[in-house]
Amino acid sequence: MLADQPVVTTHLRESSASRTFLRRRTSGRVSRPAQWLAFAGAAGIILVYALRGGGSYDTVTFEEQGLVVWWVLAVGIALGVLPRRRPSLAAMLMLAALAAYTVWTGLSLLWTQSSELTTGELARSIDYLGLLALAISLLDRDSWRHAAGGLFFGAMLVCVIAVGSRLAPSVFGADHVDAALHLDRLAYPFGYWNAVAAWGAMCTALALTWSVHDSSRVRRAAALGLAPVAGTMIYLTYSRAGLAGAVLAVIASIALSRGRITALIHAVVAGAGTALAIAVVRGSPQIAHATGTRGAASVFAALLFAGGAGALTALLTRRFRVNRWGPSPRLRRTLTIATALAVVVAAAALGPSLASHAWRSFKRPAVVTASTNPTDRLATLSSNRYIVWKSAVKGFDAHPLDGTGAGTFEFWWNAHGSTSEFIRDTHNIWIENMAELGLPGLLLIVAVAAMALAVAIAVRVRARRGATAGAAAAALAAFLVYLLHASVDWMWESTAVSVLALVGIGVLSVRLSSGPVRLNLPFRAVLVAVAAVAALLQLPGLLSTLNLRSSQAADRAGNAALALARARDAVSAEPWSASAHEQEALVLESDGPLGQAKHQESLSISDEPTNYAHWLIRSRIEIELGQLGAAAADYSRAYELRPHALVFEYAQLFKGG
Repeated sequence: MLADQPVVTTHLRESSASRTFLRRRTSGRVSRPAQWLAFAGAAGIILVYALRGGGSYDTVTFEEQGLVVWWVLAVGIALGVLPRRRPSLAAMLMLAALAAYTVWTGLSLLWTQSSELTTGELARSIDYLGLLALAISLLDRDSWRHAAGGLFFGAMLVCVIAVGSRLAPSVFGADHVDAALHLDRLAYPFGYWNAVAAWGAMCTALALTWSVHDSSRVRRAAALGLAPVAGTMIYLTYSRAGLAGAVLAVIASIALSRGRITALIHAVVAGAGTALAIAVVRGSPQIAHATGTRGAASVFAALLFAGGAGALTALLTRRFRVNRWGPSPRLRRTLTIATALAVVVAAAALGPSLASHAWRSFKRPAVVTASTNPTDRLATLSSNRYIVWKSAVKGFDAHPLDGTGAGTFEFWWNAHGSTSEFIRDTHNIWIENMAELGLPGLLLIVAVAAMALAVAIAVRVRARRGATAGAAAAALAAFLVYLLHASVDWMWESTAVSVLALVGIGVLSVRLSSGPVRLNLPFRAVLVAVAAVAALLQLPGLLSTLNLRSSQAADRAGNAALALARARDAVSAEPWSASAHEQEALVLESDGPLGQAKHQESLSISDEPTNYAHWLIRSRIEIELGQLGAAAADYSRAYELRPHALVFEYAQLFKGG
């Protein structure tokens, strides 16, 4: 018996190995369609959010998409097909933090200065929460990497489209946009150059990290080959934040990659290719200033050459297994200590003077000057950020526990700002939440960011396979770049940029998921109800905005009856919408029933009491009614709510003349 034991053990091992092999082959055949669907679905989501509605800043766009996302969740949970895996604790905490932030945003409806604007911000947060929940519940450990690849593919395709819109604007429908806005800074397809720059910087991080870790020769070559496109995209925005984001992307990609020497080589080659493309752009004034397409072929050739060089480099570093190169542990420690000492010495020697100069430049308001070189602005930090942030901090001091309500900073700025410039957002996710949602809002948005970082770090630390480590490094580097841009601009409201950052982390979190999940019927019913309510919350603003725009179009066409009917439909869909009441008032004013027009504008004032525009419009209607005393009082109130408005400055100028 003892003599036969090795033979029996050998047979058992062979049988076990055969079963494992067959199970893997079978599961691969079964899961391959799901993996392709995960890839296509992730790429499709990114493209839809990026290419519709100016990067989904438009409320109609993200409310339509949020409606679809939440109904998919509701149906999937009801049928018992979602969630597919038990989410990890880190993923649940991330979802809980975002859910708590969303609830607090909704609670601000109790004290907000504009129920309409706060409802819009609530819908946006619900949209983010739904996408995160969908990624976590729909994917599994066999498909999440394919979804991550789909996100990367979709994101890089947006970069190609953005740069292509400058080289051939008529092909991408961007020529009329540039002509209307007289832009020399690349804003397509998001409608805002800093959002385009943020996207390019995040894609730079994605391209560099994927090119280092991907085991596929084709994907590895394509990733590095497309990196110069992302770099050129950043340059054409002439964005200072984009430049900083690109630097952070390179540093984070090298630091987080397993093969740091490979990452360094790839970064150098991608940087050289980007520099070549930029040099050609600078030599093509029509491309640089968006005044024509002369030189587009040269820029395309430069990008093609740079992409080819990058692709070849990626293939060579894989062929020679550069990822395995590296100094010994002792030399690595020595180099780390030497680098740290050099950084400390340089910071001590140059840091104070550079920081002082940068702070003085940052505090200095930007002065608009005529220049033929769009990159001149890169040499200074001057902007309106300092005065806007200072005003927002004062708003927080006035409302430390509740804020003014989500989406309402513009009303605080109108009354307390120091310039006539129209400001809607603080251009800083942390300070904006302080001003609009108070200390709880700040703590909750910090918790969302912290949990997202914790998820990415956990996957990166636990990763054994290079592909997993690469996906984690890519998502983490891109999210760090996103946080940088969100700290100096309104990236939270640029929905597509936030979706790329948040969904990337959501997809990554699936790697930490465990076994199948079984939900009892009562709990499943509760989740279905929550998803259905979240979907329905998208409807009031969506229907009201659609009817409002239809009313405005009918009014421009001279169809007063249709304009009035659609305005009233907008009011019915969202009774707390000041814009809907205002549109009805404007239609009534032009058609004659001034008393009804005044009543509707009074309802606008009750919905947005600190919006100076409503007081000014009602003042005009009262003048038409001959109610001069009431008109003077409303005019004075409008002046109090925005003393620096151009209409009042012009009035003072004419009065003085």
